[in-house]
Amino acid sequence: MITSTIESISAIPLRYPLGAERYGSSRGLVGARETTLVHLRTSDGVEGWGECFGPTAAVVPLVHELAEQLRGRGLDAPGAFVTSQLQQHYHRGGGLHASALSGLDTAMWDALGKTLNVSVATLLGGRTRDFVVPYASCGYVRDGQSLEEFADELAASATGFQAAKIKCGFGPTMDSARTAAARETLGDDAFLMVDFNGNYSADQSRTSIRAMEASRPAWVEEPLAPDDVDGLRLLRPLDVALATGEALYTRAPFRRLITERLIDVVQPDITKIGGLSEARAVCEMARAWGVRVSPHVWGGGIALAAAVQLLGSIPDYPHTSNVPEPIWLELDRGANALRDELVTEPLSPVDGIISLPTRPGLGVDIDKAALARLREDR
Repeated sequence: MITSTIESISAIPLRYPLGAERYGSSRGLVGARETTLVHLRTSDGVEGWGECFGPTAAVVPLVHELAEQLRGRGLDAPGAFVTSQLQQHYHRGGGLHASALSGLDTAMWDALGKTLNVSVATLLGGRTRDFVVPYASCGYVRDGQSLEEFADELAASATGFQAAKIKCGFGPTMDSARTAAARETLGDDAFLMVDFNGNYSADQSRTSIRAMEASRPAWVEEPLAPDDVDGLRLLRPLDVALATGEALYTRAPFRRLITERLIDVVQPDITKIGGLSEARAVCEMARAWGVRVSPHVWGGGIALAAAVQLLGSIPDYPHTSNVPEPIWLELDRGANALRDELVTEPLSPVDGIISLPTRPGLGVDIDKAALARLREDR
């Protein structure tokens, strides 16, 4: 029986400026990486950590508001709390309200795992694997970058990976050139994912997909804006897998995508969907309809650790002894101290895989010196 209670919760804004090294996508360049950490402490002194997507100035007060509902309550699995808050505050929709809940949810799972001395993967249904296979999420856009410089950076970022993802969405001519350069750089056997970042209408996306057919993309990500669900049906006749979901909040928007088979790969983001609780629900929904899962990961070390634990609990459905393609973990390769310096032992690939941590909870610890250095409000 768990007797500990939630004693304190705080929200910590973090920021890592990129300066002249800024990078991005067809939507524009990013000048800094930012995130909000949630720090939870129980009456037994156990610490739990979570992470929230979104502008820190908006997310921090939302976390503090929601935290008032948790202080003094017994530590438990957070699913019921997340559901109750989404229902109670249904006028807010998803958005940053769901992002704030995401950090609280993940922090509660982390604290619960540490209290029970088991991994979060075990709590989410049981560990199904000892390691996950990352793909290199790279191929970013930079100021004044030539195609040759793009290929050189891709080669450096994707070395040792079975798969890599690049940014497109610049029109069929440039998209075709970038994917051709990527295929030549990665080789014939690598999996090549292409991300449009929702920068196209359906007809534009169709034209670009056809222009890059020779490069054999493994999937095309966010071919349309997140709210253009009907447009996905217009792309289904194309001979390419479609992936999306990173810009969706809560499980509800995934229902139609999955049940109507509008996409092949769902990409819930744990830091915005409502945490591990909602992300796990999407994964179960996807398995029921035979749709693949690959969580979107764009954040810090806690977001990455949460995604590793989630994938550590998902079976290789429908496969048994022979798995034709791994359940991919997105590993962002852009410069980001929030990912590489914030935890004491960053989750980095060794021989192409990332082992599931053996420690309880999320399996990672925060580097308090790095935390102090990266605080936006210091």
